[in-house]
Amino acid sequence: MNTKNQAREFCLQFLYHLQLPVFNDLKKETDSKELSKRINEFKETLETELSTNAQDFVDEHIEKIIKDYDSLEVVLVKYLKNWKLSRISRIENTIFILAIYELKHLKDVPAKVIINEAIELGKKYSTKESGGFINGILDSIYKNEFPRNE
Repeated sequence: MNTKNQAREFCLQFLYHLQLPVFNDLKKETDSKELSKRINEFKETLETELSTNAQDFVDEHIEKIIKDYDSLEVVLVKYLKNWKLSRISRIENTIFILAIYELKHLKDVPAKVIINEAIELGKKYSTKESGGFINGILDSIYKNEFPRNE
């Protein structure tokens, strides 16, 4: 697993655990040092080792996603045709938020790479069938919200 894959997977795990009610306060965390401390504590509980580059990726992603979470979720809800947000699993919700953030902000990463990573995370942490669902939603978001010249 390369550095970005590992970092992205850790981001998913950390963001997923934020959905537990006990962590509601952390969802509003804006202090970078406190957030970094919480990320490191979580990393220790998982006994995860991250390279310096991966750690930087994680810190930046998580901080920006937390700050932008509501607007990222608004984009997701817009493309959940015939679905309510409450009907999708929390893990898929988290995968979508992570991928939408990347489609919106990581212009140097091809959209196909971001979407494929999300599909793989869905297959690993949700169901094999979630890949098609994730692909369909993210492809629509990419084409309509954050198109690129690739």
